Amino acid sequence: MDTGEPWASPSAPSPQPIAPTSVAAPAARRSAPRDFRQRPIPLRPLTVLELIDGAVGAIPSVPKAILLRAAAVVTASSAAALALTWWFNRMIGQTVQQHPTWSSTDFFGNQYTNYAPSAGESVSLVTTEILIAVVCSGFAATVLAGLFAPSVKAYVDAEPTDAAKARAALRGRTARLYVLAAITTLPRAFTVFLFALLTHSAATDPAGHVAGWYFLICLGCFPLCFILTSLTAVAAPAAVLEGASIGNALRRSRRLSARGVFRIGWSSLLTLLIAACATVSLDVFCWQLRDQFGVGAQFAGVPGNRGFSWWLIAYAVTYLLTLLLTTPYRAATATLLYVDRRFRREGLDIRIAWARLANRTRRTQGSML
Repeated sequence: MDTGEPWASPSAPSPQPIAPTSVAAPAARRSAPRDFRQRPIPLRPLTVLELIDGAVGAIPSVPKAILLRAAAVVTASSAAALALTWWFNRMIGQTVQQHPTWSSTDFFGNQYTNYAPSAGESVSLVTTEILIAVVCSGFAATVLAGLFAPSVKAYVDAEPTDAAKARAALRGRTARLYVLAAITTLPRAFTVFLFALLTHSAATDPAGHVAGWYFLICLGCFPLCFILTSLTAVAAPAAVLEGASIGNALRRSRRLSARGVFRIGWSSLLTLLIAACATVSLDVFCWQLRDQFGVGAQFAGVPGNRGFSWWLIAYAVTYLLTLLLTTPYRAATATLLYVDRRFRREGLDIRIAWARLANRTRRTQGSML
């Protein structure tokens, strides 16, 4: 019995237990097959906490070769995020130096002249930096969700992962994952672009007011990104496990996400928040290094300064460790969201239960021979 059969085709009939058959006794004595132990995935619609717990348990089932590929993807995305953040901060820093003066008025009507970035520029800059990290890590998480899909499938089927089968399932489908990741990242990338324009505008005109534009961008883009992210959250696992093309994978994700947009979005957001909380100690360590080496605002030090060079190295290593620790967890959660949506929409849990029963029957018959 192939437990993968009911996954590939939603319209396939439910598998039935295998009837006993007579098999010749083996010539040599064979040991009983080792049971695959795991934290079981409930064969029913999953709660958010069960999704999170299942993601933690599924990661160790991923073969080492695929984990190395995932680490390469995360490293490349973190390097891109660091380079973009570096370039953007240096550009804004140079712009602030060219327009250093801005004035403000306090509650009593007194005017003050300052030689520092404005409050609007600072808030927009921090927002852009955070979103750059979110966009790049989201790109990597989408790719990893497809890379982990065969292993998570075996985990849900309560079977040990076959590294050869996992590589075979990914063969010829990896390129689709990068295209899907780029497509699903576009709404978030556009939001980052708008905040970058707002930050540059505030840097060139420190006395201007950008609070209204900041609010409008948040009000218009964040709900849209929430909806689009939810509708495309399970496209990568569908592309790998069902062999769907890019367009079909996006349509498949939209159908599976129907009437579950808020739940998918909330689960993804909660996963991101948990990952951020789990790595807060690394962020605190990086902030302490920044103060120790005398670096002021982020990337505001002089590149020729020795303290700045040491801090930049520590920041890059900390940033990479953060993504390496959190991105696989987010990817496994996305794959389990695909499983949960098929449980809810197509009754996949029932078919997997029949497949488990069939395999258990076969193993029992084999041990009796």
